[in-house]
Amino acid sequence: MVGGRNTGERGELSARTAAPVYERGMGTSSAQRSPATPEWERVRELYREGEANPGVIASRVASALDARTRAEMAGPGVATCLSSLLRGSRRVAEAGLPAIWQSQPAAQGPPVLRLAQALRQEAEQRIARKGLASRPTDLALNALGTSAMEAAAGGAPGVLGLSEPETAANFGAYAREGRLGDLSLCFLSHDFDHLFRYFVNRDLSDFIGSPALPTVAHGSRLRDAVALHCRQLVRQVPVAALAPLLEQAAAEDADETQEQLQQVLRELTAEGLR
Repeated sequence: MVGGRNTGERGELSARTAAPVYERGMGTSSAQRSPATPEWERVRELYREGEANPGVIASRVASALDARTRAEMAGPGVATCLSSLLRGSRRVAEAGLPAIWQSQPAAQGPPVLRLAQALRQEAEQRIARKGLASRPTDLALNALGTSAMEAAAGGAPGVLGLSEPETAANFGAYAREGRLGDLSLCFLSHDFDHLFRYFVNRDLSDFIGSPALPTVAHGSRLRDAVALHCRQLVRQVPVAALAPLLEQAAAEDADETQEQLQQVLRELTAEGLR
């Protein structure tokens, strides 16, 4: 997957990702640099040398991640976000969007946006109550919002123009049709997108203005290309064997299934970084 060498052709810098419609950022300030280790120095070498293949960069970033960072990527706060998404689909499948509005009132607006806001607010409250805040958790909250919008859109181009019945049908279909594995990969792909944007952003500013990255726009295109590469590869992670655990997590109390979801995330994250 991301850590492998299936990196395609050079010169994929023009690949762009669409700007998320829903995202409340915790920031990816370049003031916090990546660790001063030989592995991360090898990543910085790619920026210095002008490497244009996002697959090569993503692979080297994955290789630089230490055990603690990998564990945090599947930590309890991230599991809480995935739980909100899975349980949300189950609740909508059973009782429609009012099941979400009743437990987590959201501001007025397009149903897709209200759904994403409500699920995020629900996860934020659980994270705050249990003291699970962390950088990966902040990024996972962003992924929860953007993946909820994608799932609720059902592939429709005019996301914000969808009606409440259309939004409910699209989002509830994952639980109703036994496709919670697909929904989990949707979340994981958005999470990797946000994570790798963060990892790349930490060091890019040091090289803006160099021959390799002469302008901010060059750096932005590189970051976007790496994020897109990761998001697309993660969609290929096999998830069928985890379906029973995901079904249980969607149907039962979130606190009781958190450890199970963490184990699911550990397996999916490890495969995604392979």
